[in-house]
Amino acid sequence: MRKRLLRWLACPLCRGKLELRAAVSLQQPVAPADLAVLEATAPIDPTDEIEIEVVAGALICARCRCYYPIHNGVPRLLTYPTEVARVHAREHAQWIAEQLSGYTLPASEPPPGEAGVLRNFSTEWTGYRWSGSSYWDTTPETMLRVKRFELGVAKHELKHRLVLEVGIGIGGTADALSRAEDCELVGMDLSYAVDQARHYFGANPRLHIVQASVFAPPFRANTYDAVYSHGVLHHTYSTRAAFGEIARLPKPTQGMLYVWLYSHEQERLTPLRRAIMAVERAVRPVLSRLPASVQTAVLLPTTPLYMLYQNFYRRRKMGRQYTATYTWNEALHAARDRLTPPFAHRHSYEEVAGWFIAERYGRLELLRDEPRPEGVADTVRRNVGIRGFRLQDVPVPAPAGR
Repeated sequence: MRKRLLRWLACPLCRGKLELRAAVSLQQPVAPADLAVLEATAPIDPTDEIEIEVVAGALICARCRCYYPIHNGVPRLLTYPTEVARVHAREHAQWIAEQLSGYTLPASEPPPGEAGVLRNFSTEWTGYRWSGSSYWDTTPETMLRVKRFELGVAKHELKHRLVLEVGIGIGGTADALSRAEDCELVGMDLSYAVDQARHYFGANPRLHIVQASVFAPPFRANTYDAVYSHGVLHHTYSTRAAFGEIARLPKPTQGMLYVWLYSHEQERLTPLRRAIMAVERAVRPVLSRLPASVQTAVLLPTTPLYMLYQNFYRRRKMGRQYTATYTWNEALHAARDRLTPPFAHRHSYEEVAGWFIAERYGRLELLRDEPRPEGVADTVRRNVGIRGFRLQDVPVPAPAGR
């Protein structure tokens, strides 16, 4: 974690100020081009200590008298007990006793079903080895093209803007976007995918990585020029409640919010698709509760099917220059993503547009109404993708008690 990130963080329990205490730090030089982007996004303050990365330490909240671990260079801002917090406590017991006397780990209850979401998505991402040649079923170049289309960067420039991605996975999109668009980007994820993100992309000074829940986002309200979330909110117990939490984060009167969610239309597209979805609905609730090793055993027979579909059908249909080749690693990852999440809700454009309006967003832009760029699959538009812009400040509800 770079100290600069602190200016945008807040306690996820009380939304108060956090204080950084470092146990282990490293010197990480920053290239002039990166310094220029950071300076243009938010003027660099001497206290930012741009070249210092805190590898281990804590963020403390004086109001709540609790601390949030910084472990493996990532601030862990979950409000309930986790394995990573226990590991941090064991590894830094003496430092905690000396530096954090009077502070305790937060001990709230997780949101409904979130423990299962954390477990299964952590299994999905920590077992995945990124080759650099694919991101989901596309090439990295196509992935960036898709993201530019989704965010409408041709008309909504991100250069020198502060951006938040909710649900970064291993961070490939966040890293590519921050470099291609010259923006500073904060990436948040619930799962231990954040450790993979730091492993692959932690050297990027334009990218900050945070582990946190969408139901207690640890950020100051009205902060970001743009907030986006692709394929994430529908994997929570309540897509609508998750949407409401991130709706308060963009800047008032100008901040952009973009979400992409599964749709009913995509589910019902063809008889074969309807049959596949019926099987998924039957299997996923059972599979999501099984231990990771059992999940893997169940998914192994489906993995060759994913490879055949991607490598022979989809690459021929979409064009080999746009689509990735699946090895066993990518195919198993795709199977996990489809069949192990505890939640996978589906919505309509009309329903989600209503959420934007209810949260005081206007100038809605629906992907289904926009021309599809070459190489971008039509599933991007058939599912629900909407951009909206804040009309005024979103009232911030009182935070839940500790």
